[in-house]
Amino acid sequence: MAGVPEELREEGAFLPYPLFSEPSLSGPAVRESALAEHSLGRLDEASSRFAELPGFARATRVRDACASAGMAGYPVALREALAVSLDPRHGTPEQVVLPHLRGFELGFAKVEEGADTGDPDLLGEVAAALTGRAHHPDEPLRRGQGWLGPSRERAWLLTPTSAHLAGALAQWTVWVQAKPALPRVARLALAHLQLELLQPFEVPDGHVARLFTMLELVRAGMLRASVLPLSVWLDRAGDEYRDQVRRVVRTGDHGPWVEFFARGVRELADAQVDLLRGLESLAATYRATLPEGGRLARVANSLLGFPAVDHPTLCATEGLSPKGATLLTDRLVAEGVLYPWESRRYRKVFLCQEALSLLPPPHP
Repeated sequence: MAGVPEELREEGAFLPYPLFSEPSLSGPAVRESALAEHSLGRLDEASSRFAELPGFARATRVRDACASAGMAGYPVALREALAVSLDPRHGTPEQVVLPHLRGFELGFAKVEEGADTGDPDLLGEVAAALTGRAHHPDEPLRRGQGWLGPSRERAWLLTPTSAHLAGALAQWTVWVQAKPALPRVARLALAHLQLELLQPFEVPDGHVARLFTMLELVRAGMLRASVLPLSVWLDRAGDEYRDQVRRVVRTGDHGPWVEFFARGVRELADAQVDLLRGLESLAATYRATLPEGGRLARVANSLLGFPAVDHPTLCATEGLSPKGATLLTDRLVAEGVLYPWESRRYRKVFLCQEALSLLPPPHP
């Protein structure tokens, strides 16, 4: 930890290396970044052609929140997360999943309004939402010692506090806003890594770093909607992720990290393209079996984007009475499009099993 101030060495804390203003990366890192951006372009094109894009983006955020909760030690089944996103009363997982969803929704709403993803005030507000806490703009940064590892007691890295943290975060903000001459995915990988090392807010486990990455993909125009569930990939690649972060800490070499991160983005984007293909194929099946142009077909198609619904949602979106919503779900159950599932508090949710079967489980 050469170059770390004496008081930080006494704390056992690591001060991340400042991000370089004139970057130089290895050939494999640059090549993998270019391939990742190409895959993101394919995903953006595929999502633009998908008729149920808003629902698909919403379901993607639920999948990401579900994976994030799992990484925080609170695994939740995807069907429960989908149900809770419809109505918190559908089950107890809302204590974990709902704050994540609220943070995601807040962040993407701010980006739609033109917010700068590199603004620490925005990230602090999102971080507060992720934890379910009130946001205090005058006290945005964490006060206690930051850490990386399975627990504070078993941390393998302590991160800076007080003025050291504020200074490092300010340098990160300047670097992000300056947009160094790097491939965009490589730039994103480095910005993500620095946030992961700094842990500037009272949110452990890198939630802010992951959400920043997803927000920046949309803000920078690489994706038109939140259709890349980064936490789903990181939940599966967690061991290698931690190894790569530790390698940067140990060596100061960012190239292997960028290569690893870009490869993960590419693989996840390609998987999302395959998922959209599968949903399009299912849409063709529904078109062949359901009356065209009617409410039945419209609701069935909407389930390809977001594969869960309940009676209150149908009443609100379709202008139906409770009895009408019941008749509609009965028909879709009979057609094999939906199956009923009793949530934990005995509020009925209807799931599109064929669409759900195309999604990998949220936890490895």
